[in-house]
Amino acid sequence: MTIRGAFTPCTLTLALLVLAAAVSPHAVSATPLDAIEAPLAPKAYEPMAAEVRSAVEQLVILPSDAAANEAITGSYDKAEPGLIAGVDQGRHAGTVTTEVGPVNVRVPIPILQLPGMVWGGLSGAAKKDIQEFRDALTEDIVNADSQPLANSALALDVHRNIRSQAAIDARLLASVPSIPEATDAVLYVGFDDFKMDVDGKNATLILSASASLTRRSDNTVLYSRTIEYQDTDTLKNWTKDDLALWRDYTNFAGHYLARELAGETFYRRLMPVSLSPEPTSSAKRHRKLASRFVTDSLTPELAWKPGPRPAGGDDETPPAAVDESKLSYDIEIYDARRLVYAGRQTSGQAHVVGYELEPCQNYRWSVRPSYREGSDVTYGDWMRLPAQANAGSKGRNGLTGRNASLAPAYTQDFPELEIKCGRRR
Repeated sequence: MTIRGAFTPCTLTLALLVLAAAVSPHAVSATPLDAIEAPLAPKAYEPMAAEVRSAVEQLVILPSDAAANEAITGSYDKAEPGLIAGVDQGRHAGTVTTEVGPVNVRVPIPILQLPGMVWGGLSGAAKKDIQEFRDALTEDIVNADSQPLANSALALDVHRNIRSQAAIDARLLASVPSIPEATDAVLYVGFDDFKMDVDGKNATLILSASASLTRRSDNTVLYSRTIEYQDTDTLKNWTKDDLALWRDYTNFAGHYLARELAGETFYRRLMPVSLSPEPTSSAKRHRKLASRFVTDSLTPELAWKPGPRPAGGDDETPPAAVDESKLSYDIEIYDARRLVYAGRQTSGQAHVVGYELEPCQNYRWSVRPSYREGSDVTYGDWMRLPAQANAGSKGRNGLTGRNASLAPAYTQDFPELEIKCGRRR
């Protein structure tokens, strides 16, 4: 698992190749991949079909080249809409102006562009804030030692998630002259769109990415999924402290999108259970905030309770039944910027944190169920608090942040964990 930026970033500058053994089937007969018909459009929250997963014996993961020629041009230093025309004119140039220098950004840059009608309706102060944000963001993108929003970086993270979670024996090569003939399918991974939505003093950043599984023999698309991640804060908060909030956004957006795309294709399943957090003797529920747990301990015990999954409606395939006694659980704890703890509980519904957390800190934590059938392991969704869910969000497929300075969109609906100051070890 990888979160970029503060989470030790890795990128590839050449094509990414993964030759992988098949994911073991779970209650599905092995059907040759060439015998599987191209499916109709999947439902909104439907992972890739198990028969497709089980039929893929050799898989290549490649960064999508859909946005390989995107470019940034224009004036970056003036408090005026100099970028608006520049982005359109230089969209396929492959380089930026000599004042900025060449850049290889494998992600579209409409975040730097505002329609003229929107720009014309903004106040002078708002225009100045937007221009400052675009200037700072452009400089950060151009000068970054490691580009966190490159398709190659996303593909690498998708590979790591698949390799660590699915029953796949993967090999990673940095340079690929051509796709090997023995390949069964190619999984193309890349960013699709990246834009800024301005409403008064607030700016919402929206990043989407997609994965598409294509059969090698005839280029038939057997599965595709697009995932979106967005977060909101004031323009001033996005730019202050040397773009710290922006970098946190890219970290969590990359983490979430890679995890979702990998899971939807090769290891996620819809579980018939829904998890909710429970108090323990060392992590008591806050007197006023039901979503917060308070502890004196640096190694508290965290607990959860499975219950029935709410009906998903017509856009979600009903999940198959599982033997709940066979469920295991993964647990993760985050601070405001990064993943700080990951553990696994193979039995029971409680976990004692394995090493000391920091006192006087607020964390957010979650668990997800996993289910083993023979040698095959599949994973459910991470626990979120439905009472806190944003009514405008569409649940599993996409997150909508409400206040990035308070908590990133990815963890905003996780239960909170408050470690008191100066307490026992």
